[in-house]
Amino acid sequence: MRIFFVALLVLVTGCAGQGKTAQQRLAEIKTYRRHQEIEQQKKAAGPPAKAAVAPAPVAPPAGPGAPPAVVPSTPGAPAAQPSASAAATAATAGRPGAPTAPTTAAAAQERRGPRAGLTGFGVTLGGATAPAGRGIPVTSTLSLRGFVSDAVSLAGVAGAGIGVAGDDTELRLTLGGEVVAFFGDLGENMHAFFVGEVAYNRLSLSTSRDEEDPSTGGTAASDVSAVSLGAGGGLEYWLAPRLSVNARMMVGGVLGVEGGQGTFFGTFRPGLGVTLFAN
Repeated sequence: MRIFFVALLVLVTGCAGQGKTAQQRLAEIKTYRRHQEIEQQKKAAGPPAKAAVAPAPVAPPAGPGAPPAVVPSTPGAPAAQPSASAAATAATAGRPGAPTAPTTAAAAQERRGPRAGLTGFGVTLGGATAPAGRGIPVTSTLSLRGFVSDAVSLAGVAGAGIGVAGDDTELRLTLGGEVVAFFGDLGENMHAFFVGEVAYNRLSLSTSRDEEDPSTGGTAASDVSAVSLGAGGGLEYWLAPRLSVNARMMVGGVLGVEGGQGTFFGTFRPGLGVTLFAN
């Protein structure tokens, strides 16, 4: 009612003072009332609610060598910048031939020296000299070798040798085994070891006799068998992770030679060898 009386008063005074028609004043009153209703509705509704901002999605962790994930940003928010470590990883992964950190197993395989699981094929050239002039100055040995730990290797050995002492000629075939135990490093690739060996030997002995003496003329031959033992030490040097050379000195003897040759010790057996490993 108050608004109505105010409007009516404005209409009467306005029409009298300014000469406006009643219809013009009525239109102004309607416009004024409409503005008043809008203001009252705004006051009743309260302040406008703020728009809810959705949280930014969290990017999953990137795996090794994966480029950093791109996180979409909300309108008006600054774009997320990748961290220095993620940028370095992405740059390294994208570069062809980028080096990667070697694994423990790969590093162990590249180490030069004795290690468990190493197997290979070896060749040894040596000599052996026994008491009383009997000997085999030249021997050749083949071996199949494998490491059972980082310090111990076992080998199967097969060899042949020939020796001449005066009128005597001796041929020998050997089949046996040996144990090598490493006990010290003399450098990055040099390793010292003890070695022990046992073998079965088949010897073919021949002696040339004086033909002028009927009692000693001609040639006498005999085949005998014997078990030999040996022990010693040496050095082994790794030229590469799968290639080594070694030098050794052994002292041994023969037990119970068949055919009356007896038992003797004191054989010195130097040797040089090379081993090519498969893994």
